[in-house]
Amino acid sequence: MKKQNYNKGSHLLRKGRFSSPGSYYFITTSTYKKTKIFTRAEHFEIIFNALKFLEQKKRIELHFVIVMPDHIHTVFKLEQDQTLTRVMMSFKGYTGRKLKQLITSVDQRQDPPHIWQNQYYDHLIRKNESYLEIMKYCLYNPVRKCLVNEPHKYPFWWCRYELL
Repeated sequence: MKKQNYNKGSHLLRKGRFSSPGSYYFITTSTYKKTKIFTRAEHFEIIFNALKFLEQKKRIELHFVIVMPDHIHTVFKLEQDQTLTRVMMSFKGYTGRKLKQLITSVDQRQDPPHIWQNQYYDHLIRKNESYLEIMKYCLYNPVRKCLVNEPHKYPFWWCRYELL
């Protein structure tokens, strides 16, 4: 069997992706060309409400979300009979349409060609990893990016648990 070389960004990079219902995932998805789109509370609300809708429909169990200007981080449990691909396609499709409407009408910017990059990073959280530590790492992202001095001052995040 010939070993394949996977280059960063290659369409083959995630060829072996699989879904494990009942497992916890850390997901990062970026805006198209890393454009800094998410700057308003309304942007966060669209993303958060879409994730809560997926939770109400028993597709995921949401544990954490943080919306940075050019990407988002989420931690959720994939519910039974769901695939990561279907959940992410549904999430990105819906939020992409809603965000484009908001950006063109309220923000008075030109209609962006895309909101999301095609790919996303997924990490299945294993038993020996602390998913609380992953969420704390994400929570400090705005501090590392010099958006705020203290993580709790960043307004665009939500967590099921007390992290600070």
